[in-house]
Amino acid sequence: MNIFDKRWILTCFGTAVGAGILFLPIQTGSGDIWSILFLTFIIFPVTYISHRGITRITSSCPNKIGDIIEVIKYDLGFTAGFIVSILYFLSIVTLCVGYATGLTNIVNSFLINQMHIFKISRPIITFIVLAVLTLVLIGNEKIMTYVTSIMAFPLIILLVMISVYMIPHWNVIPMFTTFSIKRFLKSAFLLLPILIFAMNFSPICSLLGMSCRKQYNNIVESVKHSDLIVKWNSIFLLIFIMFFVFSLFFSTTPEILTYAKQNNIDALTAIALTYNDSILLYVLPVISLLAIISSYFGHFIGTREGLNGILMQIIIKNFNVKNDINTKRKLKIINTIILFTILWILAIFNPPILSVIGILSAPIIAIYAYLMPVILMNKIQRLNIYRSKLAILVFIVGIFVIFGYFIGQII
Repeated sequence: MNIFDKRWILTCFGTAVGAGILFLPIQTGSGDIWSILFLTFIIFPVTYISHRGITRITSSCPNKIGDIIEVIKYDLGFTAGFIVSILYFLSIVTLCVGYATGLTNIVNSFLINQMHIFKISRPIITFIVLAVLTLVLIGNEKIMTYVTSIMAFPLIILLVMISVYMIPHWNVIPMFTTFSIKRFLKSAFLLLPILIFAMNFSPICSLLGMSCRKQYNNIVESVKHSDLIVKWNSIFLLIFIMFFVFSLFFSTTPEILTYAKQNNIDALTAIALTYNDSILLYVLPVISLLAIISSYFGHFIGTREGLNGILMQIIIKNFNVKNDINTKRKLKIINTIILFTILWILAIFNPPILSVIGILSAPIIAIYAYLMPVILMNKIQRLNIYRSKLAILVFIVGIFVIFGYFIGQII
């Protein structure tokens, strides 16, 4: 492992850890310890194999031509590349809806419960919150991106400190609950999509594979190093996320996490309101806010660029328009306004964040990161040598993620 690998491991880890981890413990509150242990056991191999598949598509490309969309165009043509660009766009745009809603709810809760300010009309507070963030995005995107990337690691340290801080409050009685097959299945189906969402770093895998391909002239070396980076990042994510989940699972009650679900807020905000601790009361909501803001910035930019890419492909293919800076700049402004308006309207309705993740975000992530690489490994001849014996497990888990939240609600 060299400096290049270590930097990319840190980059992938910092990118993956965000707001998703704050909503994962909420779903565990209605579950049982056995389903959490089972999913902890299987989540590493499926995360590793699935994300490794995405990086291999780009890191093994004979020509150093670009990201996964360009590579798939190279292998399968324009239509296949266009479909993948839509999948990528959908996998991140739904997250923006959840983050916009979560930001509004955290700010609203903090103003009412910590600052004791009168309740502000939801359309107004949602508009103010999203308008401020959008203005920051418009102001200086490069500085904002740099600051957001710097914020990632202090947030990770703070979340580790919270996990350790909660250890004295652990109650291990759930470890001794009797096993119930119905409760196990219901909990596993509901928890799996949220866990897949929290462990997901697929948006950066295309860039990782492309970077490895440029770094190493030899395809074998390129694939070897991208595999190594994905493996270690998956291990670190497993340890970090599941330690946080178990710490909050043992230190909270189902009532606290049910309160979070009913009020559509994250786990830390709910804990801050229920624990008689002045530090937690003010620190936890701020940490939640920073984590969701950093995730929102990254996903908003990704959504906008994804939409730009889709529209540019349509315009270039069907209209006599040049792919120049002026066209991209105009589209960027239009798309910013469109996305802001859509997110504002949807956040006003306060859609259940867990349902947005479980029904919309996680299934699309599963199609893009779990099903698509397995299919392409079999369809594209040059990728046949990278087929894995565990691919069937990844594919099955992907299917379960697509329908899991629906099944879990029925059981």
